[in-house]
Amino acid sequence: MIKKYQTCSKSGNLLLVRLTVILFCCAVLAPNVPLNCLEIVAREGVLFSAPLPNGAAFVTSYIHSVQLTPVLDEYRILQGRIWIWEEWVQSHNAGLPFAAPEHGRFIMAPPWMVARGGRRAEQTIVYRVGTKNLGRNTWVLPPFAETVTYARFPSERVFFRASIKRLSEVPVIGWE
Repeated sequence: MIKKYQTCSKSGNLLLVRLTVILFCCAVLAPNVPLNCLEIVAREGVLFSAPLPNGAAFVTSYIHSVQLTPVLDEYRILQGRIWIWEEWVQSHNAGLPFAAPEHGRFIMAPPWMVARGGRRAEQTIVYRVGTKNLGRNTWVLPPFAETVTYARFPSERVFFRASIKRLSEVPVIGWE
């Protein structure tokens, strides 16, 4: 009986040592894990900043100033860059897509036309927010609800910036 108890005690001690080593490694390594970071910056400072998983999506929408039709742009954060994933439009002309981008597809899905792909990626995207009369911009940055940006940041010029940072270096600034 004593021998059996000693065996259980040794395996219990070994498990405790392993668990301690794993927790220590997590505490030391986790802050240094490289992650995608998305920041939205305006004149007055950082509006939004968060670490994101690879492939995280966000969507901007607006009413086109000439065609007066909705436009949806979907972006993905991959490898520290902003990939222009899809653009959904309901009309052509005035700078709106009318054909497949190089290395992409053009899909008809009435009432939408979708330009998908193209292998276009940027570190920074400059974005002009409109107003109630011109643009009516909104953003969807999961897990947050849709943000009515034309009301919050009317006529602002903002910068969407992607990078790869260590977890300990990423400030988390969300919408209020």
